[in-house]
Amino acid sequence: MSSSNPIDLADHDLAALQEARDLLGRARQAAATLALWTPEEGKRVAKAVAAALLPRAEFYAEWAVRESRIGKVADKIAKNQIACTLTPTAWDNVALGGVRRNDALRIVEIGRPAGVVVGLSNSTSPVATIIFKTIMCLMTRNALVISPHPVALGCCTAVTQELQAAIEAAGGPVHAVQILTRPTVEATGALMRDSRTDVILATGGTPMVRAAYGSGNPAIGVGSGNVPIYVDASADIEAAAAQIVNAKNFDHGSPCSAPSVLMLHASIAAQMQQALARQGAHVCTDAEALQIQNHAFPGGKFNGKVVGRPAFEIAHAAGVQVPVDCQALVCPIAQPQAGHVLLKEKLSPILGCVVVPGMDQAIEMARLMLQHSGAGHTSGIHTANAEQAVVWGAALDYYRVVVNGSTVHDSTGANTGLPYTFTIGTGYAGKSSVDCNVGPELLVNWKRVAFPLPGGWAGAMASGAALPASPGTTSTLTPELQATVLRIVQEELEHLR
Repeated sequence: MSSSNPIDLADHDLAALQEARDLLGRARQAAATLALWTPEEGKRVAKAVAAALLPRAEFYAEWAVRESRIGKVADKIAKNQIACTLTPTAWDNVALGGVRRNDALRIVEIGRPAGVVVGLSNSTSPVATIIFKTIMCLMTRNALVISPHPVALGCCTAVTQELQAAIEAAGGPVHAVQILTRPTVEATGALMRDSRTDVILATGGTPMVRAAYGSGNPAIGVGSGNVPIYVDASADIEAAAAQIVNAKNFDHGSPCSAPSVLMLHASIAAQMQQALARQGAHVCTDAEALQIQNHAFPGGKFNGKVVGRPAFEIAHAAGVQVPVDCQALVCPIAQPQAGHVLLKEKLSPILGCVVVPGMDQAIEMARLMLQHSGAGHTSGIHTANAEQAVVWGAALDYYRVVVNGSTVHDSTGANTGLPYTFTIGTGYAGKSSVDCNVGPELLVNWKRVAFPLPGGWAGAMASGAALPASPGTTSTLTPELQATVLRIVQEELEHLR
């Protein structure tokens, strides 16, 4: 019988819904076991699992590119390696649960894991995202149920099975991480809406993130990117060109933090385009840019087949001749205006380019881009003037501004003081609940037992003394009291299940 038979499709949908229910049932049991762990046990198991997956970085990178046809193997290897090495160590000195005492504020804090986390995995970094979310959940003693993107279902299922084996070998419950093997829209929606789901980590397209927020359960969602880069007359042109091309070519432009549109100060525009060419980019003529545009946005609608594909392949399909090793396609936008398709996110090595008289006009152009997407995500500026960089950041609704660097790498914590992450929150501007680089601390809630301050508010006001402005010193409770409090929290969690 044909797989397109309505009866077969109905059976598949029903099986997917039943699978979603079964996954959540097992996840609740795993969460009850994980809640008995100390935070130290969670971090130990997370490190063991990450170490077990590290040697498989290349294997899964090759599989992901072969299956999804998105991105570059070498760059996906790097993503997988980073997920396995940085994730389990980046929060070594951060409390992700337990019991602690703040003497200055006279508060006792009790960390409580979320319980069951539903994690959506995207198409552009499927394996790295799953590893990242799994390790975060282990460190915070939460169970994870993954809904993968269908274009990478095979590699996502395989890596989840390997993660399960590594968790079991490290002494954890095998169902601490599970995956929906029939990722239909209805089944994913059922996962998100179910009362047994405690929080959703939503990574992926805007419709799915919106669905997560409308599920009735708490959600930590991220928005789409659409990154403007302004290159000022004061910039180091060669360094800027190298950073921009490197970022645009990384994983063939598929990261949401990859440059989308360049704004070049008129006085250095010609020099900058020459520098981009020296870095391996092809600066298109107006005619070539139109050909690329028509291929990437036929009839004004985005062609998903360009996502994460090599610049040469895209150019060849558009009828534009470029070298096989072309790194990026720089497309001049002669008459930029609201609605111009090259001002939209492209998720590929296609890079819009606008010449502007100065930063004020670049800001106006970035605001046109914000009408399409990218609010709250990332922007970049190349300048020798630190004050100018701050003005650029203040003027635009982007919550990460990378100065003289790579927006792809530096927005996620490389070479900057931003926290390391694979998941970028876009804040209220991007219709997200968080504006930060998402880390495991968001998967723990803290109960706070507050004792009166000496003299209370009245005493503090009468003496003119200020209340502590920072958390102050933290002391450790007695082991006996810690054990008692943790036992009570575990009983509470078990009661809620």
